[in-house]
Amino acid sequence: MRVLITGGTGFIGLATTEALLALGHEVFLFAPAPLSAAFANAPTLTGARLLLGDIRAEADIVSALTAARPDAVLHLAAITPDADAESRMPAMVIEVNIGGTANLLKALSDTGGTNRLVTTSSVAVYGQIDAGIIPIVEDISLPDPNGLYGITKLAAEKTAIRLAGLYDIDVRIARLGPVFGPWEHGTGVRPLLSPHAQVLQQWRQGEVARLPRPMSGDWLYSRDAAAGLVALLTGQRLQQVVYNIGPGWTETVEAWALHLSQMVAAPGVRLTMDNEQPTVRISMPRDRAALSIDRLVADTGFTPHYRLEEAATDYADWLNNFDPITKGTPE
Repeated sequence: MRVLITGGTGFIGLATTEALLALGHEVFLFAPAPLSAAFANAPTLTGARLLLGDIRAEADIVSALTAARPDAVLHLAAITPDADAESRMPAMVIEVNIGGTANLLKALSDTGGTNRLVTTSSVAVYGQIDAGIIPIVEDISLPDPNGLYGITKLAAEKTAIRLAGLYDIDVRIARLGPVFGPWEHGTGVRPLLSPHAQVLQQWRQGEVARLPRPMSGDWLYSRDAAAGLVALLTGQRLQQVVYNIGPGWTETVEAWALHLSQMVAAPGVRLTMDNEQPTVRISMPRDRAALSIDRLVADTGFTPHYRLEEAATDYADWLNNFDPITKGTPE
């Protein structure tokens, strides 16, 4: 199968590229800039072809679709702003996240030949649903986004569904949980990296990472996120339009960091004390409920594999190959 990935050189794009190539699929990466130099010669990305262009320019998308002739498209191109970016460039966030989605659907209609579009959304569309016994279920937990990212992703969902109906395109919405793991890097469109990546940044400075709380959540390892997206791209018995993608369990950033620090000889992690500022930030004021993945499991057989220990072990191996931790002195 030929797959075009918009935002393909970003974090989740590279993770999904790796998974698709391992299964023998052809992959085309549509992005405004080349691959990061650190990943340019990555063996597991060999064979992916880059098509430069801007998701805001319909002509660029048409050119990419014409060159790739994809059987399926994975739409990842988006800006994930923090509060500062929301204040500085709200129009650009809207233009990319909503307008880019509309441009893609129109270009798909004009070029034809694509069997499926999977457009990625986010747990952010649900807003703050506090952690508890009841998980977040697609048709039960009503969306109530409270940040510009969640607002634009919900609007992009509605835009994709409406235009897919007009253009007769098979569209599926993937609401991703909070992702971390291999291939995460600064691209300029995600000002606030995952807490896990921020922990690594602190370690590179030779500092103990300070967390505001243990940070419990259904943290989704990037290889599991990729597997879920591949399942939606290739699934033959999908019964729904909207699917949550998460691990199906909750863990803490604190426990993960403690485990990984022993593998990479890093300074470690601890919770903040009185009158002390955390060095790891998170946009959620409180821990959020976990995503239900029953719908995805039932329709695709999706099985997440990377629990805390497996994720730490795999990430340590990946870091050693691509982004090793420089050993520092604990504070």
